[in-house]
Amino acid sequence: MFQVVVSVKDLAAQAFGRPVFVPTAGVAIRSFRDEVNREASDNEIFRHPADYELYQIGTFDDSTGLVEALQPPKLLSRALDLSERGGS
Repeated sequence: MFQVVVSVKDLAAQAFGRPVFVPTAGVAIRSFRDEVNREASDNEIFRHPADYELYQIGTFDDSTGLVEALQPPKLLSRALDLSERGGS
């Protein structure tokens, strides 16, 4: 079974975060939306949605153990587009 490998890019830091393995891109976007809108003082994505984007960076085949990178990574969503606050 293939899984999607995603990572959140911090535009201010110009760096990708630790990869996460999810069943589909849709599940990744839903989780990212939840985090974008989770109000907490320690949630940088909520506080600065213009600085974050979600990318698919590859796929993982759990039957073979092979990871295949996407080149270039595929933009799935911008945090600002998912923010229920209307931008920041």
